[in-house]
Amino acid sequence: MDAVETLTGKTALVYQKSTEAQPRASPHKLPLMLPIANRNNDRVYAYLRGRGIGKDIINRCIADGLLYESAHTHRCVFVGKDGDIPKFACERGTRDNWKKDVTGSDKRFDFHLPPQSAERSELAVFEGVTDVLSHVEVCRLTESQWDGHRLALGGTSSLALISFLERNPQIAGVILCLDNDEAGRKATHRIVDELANDKRFSHLRIAVKSAPTGKDYGDTLTSMQKQNELTPIRHHQADFLR
Repeated sequence: MDAVETLTGKTALVYQKSTEAQPRASPHKLPLMLPIANRNNDRVYAYLRGRGIGKDIINRCIADGLLYESAHTHRCVFVGKDGDIPKFACERGTRDNWKKDVTGSDKRFDFHLPPQSAERSELAVFEGVTDVLSHVEVCRLTESQWDGHRLALGGTSSLALISFLERNPQIAGVILCLDNDEAGRKATHRIVDELANDKRFSHLRIAVKSAPTGKDYGDTLTSMQKQNELTPIRHHQADFLR
């Protein structure tokens, strides 16, 4: 400072950065805005039954608060929970191809269908909710006794899977059942690498079991119900359990 003043004959101005902590703007997280429920679930039943989903699994999802029909749009609302608290929901059109996550949804808590037996440590992972429900029907039609956890990713991100495994350390095996297309195969390889390179999940048994017919388990279910050719699919499904 002195040298500058001597050379210029002017007083140097000093600019000091304020040491006072500046408040940081935290990202605003909107609350989950669940659509109002309709008085009945008639359109949900019609839509899911049209896709080959049985009444038993539909009734179970409704009773557990995992599925209902929205009042104004009459769409399927699939709910993901943290314990008993809804944290995620996605809507699917019953009369069109509408598909969207509900405002305020936390993707870490995507749709999860728990096993009917509490003592289960296997987790099957699918891209979408209808794949989850279709897999239940495929197991029923092939007389499979598989009854593990089923989780939808809402696409190909591993966010919901990693979060689920963090919350459920009892899981010992993960079966990846993503779509049998280029995107699904790439995502499967990526997720296998993620799990294999994460020390927290070094205990996991990882298997890949894509749909035996078509792109996903919805296609498999449709094929089974149309052709009634259960034998080759039953063999594949038995392999799913090994």
